[in-house]
Amino acid sequence: MEQSVTVKEVKILETAEDIQERREQVLKRYIEFKEAARVKREKLEDSRRYQYFRRDADELESWIYEKLQVASDESFKDSTNLQAKIQKHQAFEAEVAAHSNAIVVLDNTGMEMINQGHFQHGAIKSRLDELHRLWELLLKKLSEKGLKLQQSLVLVQFFRQCEEVMFWIKDKEALVATEEFGQDLEHVEVLQRKFEEFQKDMASQEYRISEVCESAEKLINDSHPEVDQINERKNEVLDAWANLKSLATAKQEKLYGAHEIQRFNRDADETITWIIEKDTLISSDYGKDLASVQTLQRKHETLERDLAALEDKVRALNSESERLVTIHSEHSEA
Repeated sequence: MEQSVTVKEVKILETAEDIQERREQVLKRYIEFKEAARVKREKLEDSRRYQYFRRDADELESWIYEKLQVASDESFKDSTNLQAKIQKHQAFEAEVAAHSNAIVVLDNTGMEMINQGHFQHGAIKSRLDELHRLWELLLKKLSEKGLKLQQSLVLVQFFRQCEEVMFWIKDKEALVATEEFGQDLEHVEVLQRKFEEFQKDMASQEYRISEVCESAEKLINDSHPEVDQINERKNEVLDAWANLKSLATAKQEKLYGAHEIQRFNRDADETITWIIEKDTLISSDYGKDLASVQTLQRKHETLERDLAALEDKVRALNSESERLVTIHSEHSEA
């Protein structure tokens, strides 16, 4: 069965006016089509630029989120290998700084499209704002982590400084805590000379206590978060130092007391030895004749003069013993 074909009626251009009108219709349609093609080309170009912008923005956002995870870890709480961690963080900061040009490029691209009235100008502005927010957050986290790593490092160094001073103090405490005061005067004098060296050592090391206090004060003034621990360690050192000085003072006084007692013992021993020596002169020999009696009398007169001098010494020893018993009761049995 044959299909009928509808034939469009073609208007016959009869006059010049008809031809001119038809010509103008063709030109108008051509111009409109050409303009539509230009607009479409521009919109396609705008869309291409926007898609490139989105791709770059997505990549930058993903990179920022990845770095935010690294910047947000709390490795600073572990005090081991802090120097290595700080070096790693510095390298991380350099990497972020080197990447800062990416957001500058996106800024320039996005603002150019916004200023040109891009059909996605609202979305572009929102995306740039979000990227800037994330970038500022990353920089903040970087700064905070760097600060906390440095704070952890200086705290560990301060603790080590305190430990070294405490070790020195404890070592010196063991020396002054000994109850050795000498067996005789010479021994006491040897101990006193050693103690004088010890006191010089203490005086030469006192600057370390000052350094601990200065370090603690600096950390506190720098608003270190571990103020309580810092004050606790500082006070521990100050208390130990005060105790050492107290022990040293007591040791010095005891050595001085021991020296007095040993000097008294020596004087007493010398007096007793002298009495024993002179005691041999007091014998039952009264002379056999006048000459021998006179000789014995002269010797006895000399002895009595010496005895008078000895009496003063014995009296002085007695007074000294009473004084020593009063002020050095711990050695009173000597």
